[in-house]
Amino acid sequence: MIMDVSKLGLFRILSIQNLEHILQHGIYSKNQCPTNVQYITIGSKEIIGQRDRMMVKCFPNTVVNDYVPFYFSVRTPMLYNIITGHGVPKLPQEDIVYLCYKLVDLATKDFIWCYTDGNAAKAITKYFIKLESIESNIDWRSIQSTDFRDNNADGDEDRVRKKHAEFLVHGHVPINLLKCIVVLNREKEAEVIAMLAKSKMNIKVAINPNNQYYFK
Repeated sequence: MIMDVSKLGLFRILSIQNLEHILQHGIYSKNQCPTNVQYITIGSKEIIGQRDRMMVKCFPNTVVNDYVPFYFSVRTPMLYNIITGHGVPKLPQEDIVYLCYKLVDLATKDFIWCYTDGNAAKAITKYFIKLESIESNIDWRSIQSTDFRDNNADGDEDRVRKKHAEFLVHGHVPINLLKCIVVLNREKEAEVIAMLAKSKMNIKVAINPNNQYYFK
């Protein structure tokens, strides 16, 4: 079966406290972000440090933190770590929102981009620049699976890395291509709608579509 690339989504999670600045300025990579912006960090400091050093293999002289990262999956192990405080700052699940883009809007000549077959901080991860082979280059079973335990039913010890396959955009991603913001509940929906009104933006806000984006 040939994958319909036009239907593939890209997802970025962040603290809702960072959303208002992003609505006004777009999304910056860590290394391009203005120094006067106080973002709430939701990732592991150790892994962020690794991404400062990890070269992007298809674009020499750049590192992972030169890029804005997106996932192909939702309800990831990273989100689980955030809400449990496992190796990262603990945050309530309702304080995490999703920015949802379409792959075909970012995989264009307007951007320098690539994608990986797993967590970009891992040395074994491979990088790709051709969409034609994305169906075979990424383990979509891992992307779609909700069983990412170390002893998962498939016996796949590499599942967590593969579920964190990434799409990377160099430097900056504008907000005008954003398709939807996903939140956990109506309280956060109202908060995001108020931010959008303040920024004079008309972007769809959805509450946990099909109960697939957040943990119960």
